Amino acid sequence: MNVKDICRGICSPSSYCMYENGEIVPDILLVNMFLDRMGFGILGLTAYISEKEVVYFKWKESTRACIRNENYKKLVMLLEHMPTGNVSLNKKIREQYAWFIKGIVAEKDTADLKKATECYEKALECTCGFLIKSQKIEGTFSVREIHIYAIYLNLLCKVNPKEKEEVISRFYQLMQYVNVHYVEEQQKVKIYPLLVCLWGNLVIEGKDTEGSFEIFEKTLELLRKQKSLYCLLEIMRLHILVGLKEKRDMSKEQEDIKILQSFFEEFGYQAQSQIYVPQANEIMLEHVGQYLSTERKKVNYTQEKISDGICSVESYSRIENGRKPTRNNYKALTEKIGTENRYYIELVNTGNIDALLLRREISYELFMEKNERLPELLEELKTVLGEKEVAKNRQYLEFVQVSIEENTGRKTWNQCCDMFRNILSYTMNEKEIGKKRHVYTMLEINLIDHISVCMAKDGKSEEAMHLIKAFLDDMDYMKTEKYYETFLAKLNYARWKSDRGNFDEAECIYREGIEQRIRRNKTELLDEYIGEYAYNKYLKNNINEKQDVKRYLLYALVLSRIYGTQRVYKTILQFFKKINEED
Repeated sequence: MNVKDICRGICSPSSYCMYENGEIVPDILLVNMFLDRMGFGILGLTAYISEKEVVYFKWKESTRACIRNENYKKLVMLLEHMPTGNVSLNKKIREQYAWFIKGIVAEKDTADLKKATECYEKALECTCGFLIKSQKIEGTFSVREIHIYAIYLNLLCKVNPKEKEEVISRFYQLMQYVNVHYVEEQQKVKIYPLLVCLWGNLVIEGKDTEGSFEIFEKTLELLRKQKSLYCLLEIMRLHILVGLKEKRDMSKEQEDIKILQSFFEEFGYQAQSQIYVPQANEIMLEHVGQYLSTERKKVNYTQEKISDGICSVESYSRIENGRKPTRNNYKALTEKIGTENRYYIELVNTGNIDALLLRREISYELFMEKNERLPELLEELKTVLGEKEVAKNRQYLEFVQVSIEENTGRKTWNQCCDMFRNILSYTMNEKEIGKKRHVYTMLEINLIDHISVCMAKDGKSEEAMHLIKAFLDDMDYMKTEKYYETFLAKLNYARWKSDRGNFDEAECIYREGIEQRIRRNKTELLDEYIGEYAYNKYLKNNINEKQDVKRYLLYALVLSRIYGTQRVYKTILQFFKKINEED
């Protein structure tokens, strides 16, 4: 891939080469853009950022919530109070997002389509203005850039219907670009369904829909595999319409879409607004000052001791209070207390793309409870990593090995629990859980989940519940919903609450979990949350809620059949049959 293409419109090739050579550390927006343009996305990256950067990302998340909820009045207010003191974050990328938001306000709030078109054009001009002018889709583009361009093309077709055929052609070119260029499906799913949706809505109006049924079918398969709700209803609708045009039997699909529409309406999911919602930035963010403070205290260093020979105590104090350290100071400080660099990769800490893709595959196999290929994939990962990186990633590799033994029943629950505890001890003391001072990694959360489940299955449910409660208290204190694994911990905690007759508390946790999964367009655990929500209502033994129980089980059945595991689907189906037999 050409360096000029990767950095075109955002920085000079010489600057980019300095980033690759480690001479300068790129800011988080640049890291995201570079990886995004390469088609790999962020691959579980975690970054430590300054207080000012934290303010910007919180503002950005607020704008996403407004777009998702179609609250355009509040969006206008947020635009007026956009953080401007983020000199360390790439200016062009920040300006691009601001123009995009202005375009949405003009289009959706004031219906000024001319102004909206101009705003989207200015957004594109910040980093990729050549997209508008060129005849071909050439170069490298991020998900965000393609998203803005897609919204622009869609509006162009509304403003000038004569452009329809050209817009259809451009959408198809973009679909081909994403298919070829985005080698990682987790990246592809962030934009491809939207392109298919907008393209399909234009194509369906014409007589020639040849080949579109297969495109919709493959897009639905991509959504299933990547556990995504992104544009699901619209793709399903188009799939059904074309299927009926081609005289296919779409009765099952028609039944499913009715159930899902009812589900989305009940839980306040605005399917149409999702077209405008920028996909969430999945880089996990930690405030650098809080992080250094936490790690410093773990090794019992005073501010004087950690700063000695690196910077003045006053300068260090300002870093803990929100100022961003220089690259050299940050490197020296982290080396002194034995912690990570500024950017690190979760689970498998490596820069090897093949290893990261293997890690994704292993995660998928573990989630789907498929054990056949896991030993082979684990050995392949060790080979790709090499001896040095295997030692560095010892915690993750051992976690996968014990998970395989847990899934296949080779070890008792008590043995698995002890092994997971030992692996957790490589990076943290279990006694730190609940003390509101540890910054958890994704792997540590995974291990805590597994320890608690093994405890519960070994008959120590009180201990398991205490452990999960302490962990969730830390998450609440840090005001973060970090990773899918946190949702698994909450699910287990709600189950134990329900088992003890605390039905109202459990119901709140289940409902909140369902709404959070929907907001993120993610389906991991969604069927289990809904199934448990229904079971909890059943346990309350309220005759008035019997129909609710059936309705929620229908939601869970459809979602589990599309996205879930066979084990969960069978469990929900058995319960559904039992409820019907009772009637």
